[in-house]
Amino acid sequence: MGHVTTRTMPLGLSQHLNITMMKINNYFYVKASLVVLFILFTSLSFGQGYNFSLEGGTWNGHGNTNNQQATMLVGGAEVGGDGEVNATQWFLNQSGGGDYLVLRTDAVGNQASWVWSNFNNSISSAAELSITTVNGANNATVAQYIRDAEALFIAGGDQREYMDLWKGTAVAEAINYLINVKKVPIGGTSAGMAIMGGAYYAPSSSGVLTSEILNNPFHSYTVNSFFYNDFLQNPFLNKVITDTHLDRTHGTGNENRYGRAFGMLARTISDQNDQQRYAIACDEATFVCIDATGNAKVFGDGGQSQYPTKAYFMVGNCATPETISSGQPLVWNKNGEAVKAYVIQGSVNGNGNSFNLNDWKTASGGGWLNMYTNNGYTGFNYTNGSGASIGATPPSCSGGGTPPATCDTPTLSIGTSTSNTISLSWNNTGANDYKLRYREAGTSSWTTLTLGTTSTTISGLQASTSYEFRIRSICGSDQSSYSPIQSASTNGGLQYCSSNANSTSYEFIDEIGIDGNYSFSGNDNGYGDYTSVSFNLNQGGNHTFFLDPNTSSRERVVVWIDYNQDGVFDENSEEVLYKQTRRSFTSSFTVPNNAVLGATRMRVSMQYASDGYPYPCDVLDYGEVEDYTVVISNSSSQRQGGIVNLDHGSLAYPNPTEGQLYYPTSEEVTLIVTDALGRELKRKNTNTINISDLKSGLYYLRIIEGGNESIQKIIKN
Repeated sequence: MGHVTTRTMPLGLSQHLNITMMKINNYFYVKASLVVLFILFTSLSFGQGYNFSLEGGTWNGHGNTNNQQATMLVGGAEVGGDGEVNATQWFLNQSGGGDYLVLRTDAVGNQASWVWSNFNNSISSAAELSITTVNGANNATVAQYIRDAEALFIAGGDQREYMDLWKGTAVAEAINYLINVKKVPIGGTSAGMAIMGGAYYAPSSSGVLTSEILNNPFHSYTVNSFFYNDFLQNPFLNKVITDTHLDRTHGTGNENRYGRAFGMLARTISDQNDQQRYAIACDEATFVCIDATGNAKVFGDGGQSQYPTKAYFMVGNCATPETISSGQPLVWNKNGEAVKAYVIQGSVNGNGNSFNLNDWKTASGGGWLNMYTNNGYTGFNYTNGSGASIGATPPSCSGGGTPPATCDTPTLSIGTSTSNTISLSWNNTGANDYKLRYREAGTSSWTTLTLGTTSTTISGLQASTSYEFRIRSICGSDQSSYSPIQSASTNGGLQYCSSNANSTSYEFIDEIGIDGNYSFSGNDNGYGDYTSVSFNLNQGGNHTFFLDPNTSSRERVVVWIDYNQDGVFDENSEEVLYKQTRRSFTSSFTVPNNAVLGATRMRVSMQYASDGYPYPCDVLDYGEVEDYTVVISNSSSQRQGGIVNLDHGSLAYPNPTEGQLYYPTSEEVTLIVTDALGRELKRKNTNTINISDLKSGLYYLRIIEGGNESIQKIIKN
């Protein structure tokens, strides 16, 4: 049976309740019973720690989208002017016509409704999601709402509250998934912009004023308030701290924030002992829009409103502060050139200006400005946005040249595989060479290759075998951290029947996952060969399967695993799950105790429900088929993508820790400390490891023992 071209998706419970709430708001004076219903709705919504409000359209009811990675930083106090309208249109254009979601921690506001009222031709729906508790932030439904979005905007509010409620939760994981895997546009205003950088300021009490941070960079309002690379992971903002509302006056002295941004940059350079740190600071009603290549342009009202609408791209001019200590005025002078700020006044259409975040030097449409202080607040040369003028030279070191480039970690991508080869590629980081390591999964010894290209094919591998890969940049005498380990499998010698769909116009498989490891595939035009992507299972183990269909229709989903490795998907004994759905779902399955060990094939088939049940070798009219590799072991520990869930008694302690970690074992063990991006920071071949020299924050401890690998979150105080 063919598709019906026009379908109406039934309203879900939350949509019915939201409609009811709107009616109550409009007609509460008619019947007292409606007031009671409104109170009931409110208590139900916020009692579970979140509230989802659909402001227009059909959530997750779109077809194919072509979203683009992008970032929009907003200085706060949006005024609905032409600059805001055009910047918002630019942002939504990157969504590919998908779903727009606003995140906040307070009551649902009117930002999504404004977007829907003015830009509904550019998106499929607009919704607001208020997350008010940590439990709400770890709710699977909340995380799925975020993962379903094609454009995400974080509202203004309190960045400390965002950090306290969201950091380290399913919400943070979902946001980082959107940024780095699904690659959708993400934006934020005021507090939402403040948490965008790899470095961010989230005050535990009052926000620090310009005079306070310049007169004492370690003022009490900065204690336990600067954080680094432990929350959102935006690749272009990894070494950036942001600040907002620059032109607004604060405190009894009516201070602006230009000097505060300067002081915050000084703190990050000092805290991280890294000269190559940056800041992006914005006046109110200013929009910095960064595309997928790292080029930024600035929207604003061109100085025609009460707001200057300027953005400041601030670069430490190759020198650390001369004096930065507790209780002492900041001195950061360098002959009056301590910081170079490229200043752009936003234009209504964003044209005529640009700034390149790849080199932090190439720019147009603005000009360089020197910032410095020779004595705290009184010695700062740009108090309240005056005292210095455009026309300075660009950043320079020792008389000329750009600041030394950082040696960035490459992003590794798995390509195609055969029975004895696996193809790999990675982005060009500008390095001289790259070191690629690979090994058979479950072993400890790496094979290392030094390569001068950005792709290679590893040959001579064993059939039906899972391998692990990681890569680092070599930049002369410097080198980056290794990339996170990725797994891929060679094909077996078996020939499986083919299966595909003729059309993906109405539905396709957007993403699957097992035990928290995900593969985002998108539209593969009927068939996706992902046999180079592997998931780890174990005999007799219970595992959780996840699938996200891109559809507004009801679908039939069937998954098979060739447990006996005979090249045939047995419709009775090897069907893993069957589901009818129009939304993403999770489902558990158990691997038989007699499943053959090693790598084998998993097939996922999704078909328009009215066309019936899909069989493993069918050619479908509408839907999609994807093939993956699963690696079955006889480990007694439950695995999640190769990571063992630790029993409570096997955890390293103390956690949180001031420095020393102890892992209780008498066996040979390797302990590896990584940051949130998987970059290796420390390694010891003993059951103790000291992290006292690391900054406070979230880390991961990888534990390799007896051929098994486990992972544990570690908090460094």
